[in-house]
Amino acid sequence: MTESNHPLPDSYEGLLNRAQAAYRAGDLAGTIVLYRRVTDKLGRLSKQVLARRPELADMHRQARLELTGLLHGEGRFAEAIEVEQVLLETHPDEAPKWRSDLAILRISKGEVETGLVELKVLAEETPDDPARWLVLARENRIEGRLNPAQSALEHAVASADPTDAEMQARICFEEFWLYRDWGKLDEAADAWERAVGHWPEAAKSVREVYTMFTNVGRYNDARRYIDRDENALQAGFQRGLVASMTGNSTQAKKYWQEVAQQNPDEVEYGQDAWVESLLRLGTPNPALAWLQKALPQGTSVRLLILTGIAWAMHDDVELAAHFFKDAIQVLRYRRPPKQKLDSADWHLLEAVVANAETKKALKSYFAVVDTLWSA
Repeated sequence: MTESNHPLPDSYEGLLNRAQAAYRAGDLAGTIVLYRRVTDKLGRLSKQVLARRPELADMHRQARLELTGLLHGEGRFAEAIEVEQVLLETHPDEAPKWRSDLAILRISKGEVETGLVELKVLAEETPDDPARWLVLARENRIEGRLNPAQSALEHAVASADPTDAEMQARICFEEFWLYRDWGKLDEAADAWERAVGHWPEAAKSVREVYTMFTNVGRYNDARRYIDRDENALQAGFQRGLVASMTGNSTQAKKYWQEVAQQNPDEVEYGQDAWVESLLRLGTPNPALAWLQKALPQGTSVRLLILTGIAWAMHDDVELAAHFFKDAIQVLRYRRPPKQKLDSADWHLLEAVVANAETKKALKSYFAVVDTLWSA
């Protein structure tokens, strides 16, 4: 057998393979140690060696980006910046990408002004590149700076090729999120419609539109968009939710029962709607049985939260808290960061968990504002 088929454990390729294997095994600390070893080892090579061995230069780039992603996910932004900054020297032909990545890492680290200024400089350097304006628009919006976000978005619109359907769809999606955050819901829905016109696959995101309308009580508008959702789990769950919110609990249960009878493994996405339907029906066991198999294969924050609520329905405070902590750990390093779970998730837990002591023990994980009238 050749070394390429079975690389030595401490060779460049061997270390990278071991790092990736450690990540798949869930050993995050070991993964980071191994990535640091391979990046340090490759980083000691001269530019001349890397020029002669392009495969090592590519491996160096790959390893640094993967390590940056891991550190970013852990909220270790200063370390992530240090790791990726090296690519400015080793791969200068991609400098604009690294500068953009580093600016976003600085924003995540709390250096908001510095990061946004760098993104604006990058956009102004190539004013005819709509992608850079879109990044600037997105980062301003996430930081709640909606007027600068709109200005950057106008530049993206002006510079984009009207025949580039993908870019036009991306712009329309950013308009949707901006108008949604601004509370201009009709404009947001119109932007979403235009995104679908450019890219029909965008219709799969219709859940965002009807959720937006449901959250503000515009139920007729929500129903119109629910009817356009081809995902039966999502549509059925939301019909039940709207029925419940409009006082028709009998109809709500009927919709959720129809969802509960379906097989969540037969759809590409929307399994969280199936799980939540079961919880709202007061039958967490089938959901927990499915989650036990599904979570090790990859999960979402939403499924972690719903798993915690399912265990709370069994009054298992320790297990519920475990999943809530895992969800918060992810949310803490997203943007904008969150230190607690949403109040809407608390209201769900409160509705499906009967034991007052269980609810009291878990309340601290949620962004709930106590008032004089709180129990």
